[in-house]
Amino acid sequence: MENYKSCLSLLMDDPGDEENYSLKIEAEEVVKEVKFAVENVETSQILPKSDQMVYMNIQTKEGNIYCVELSVQGFRVVGRQYDTIDDSKKSQYYETIYALLDKVSPEYRNSFGEALLQKLQGLQKQEEMQPS
Repeated sequence: MENYKSCLSLLMDDPGDEENYSLKIEAEEVVKEVKFAVENVETSQILPKSDQMVYMNIQTKEGNIYCVELSVQGFRVVGRQYDTIDDSKKSQYYETIYALLDKVSPEYRNSFGEALLQKLQGLQKQEEMQPS
């Protein structure tokens, strides 16, 4: 077990902070998963990453810009500019990035539906090509 912890510490920016490591990984996975349905998405390189929060910058297909907080409580919009936190406004937490994007971006919904349809059509073509 000690060997595992020392190997894990070498991989992490902040040794001994496994929760921080998993939030960073989750944020990077979110970036990969939603980039098809937004104009731009990236983790903030300016705002601090901690064991409790990671920030992402998102521009929707409509052109709206959001700074989004990812914490153990979920996802929420914290600013309307990249790398900006507006503490004066409290916003709702969403369990997933999909729920947040569904609320703020009608084009996200369209892109998601279109991507799903394309995958289903691809599966149907594969099935049709297989010999019976």
